[in-house]
Amino acid sequence: MAALKEGFADILKAPHEFFFFQNALPEESDEPGISHLPRLVFTFNRKDFGRLRQLIDHLNGM
Repeated sequence: MAALKEGFADILKAPHEFFFFQNALPEESDEPGISHLPRLVFTFNRKDFGRLRQLIDHLNGM
């Protein structure tokens, strides 16, 4: 998690804002098939979409 925070801090709205939740979010209550999956939740700065895609690719490659 520390490497993700350091490597992708530029896409966060506030520094050091990554959170790792194990439970489903309230918005996902109607999707029991994915409730067991981990979530990476943060506030995106809404301008660096290319870097967001790099984060997604990085996570998918783990």
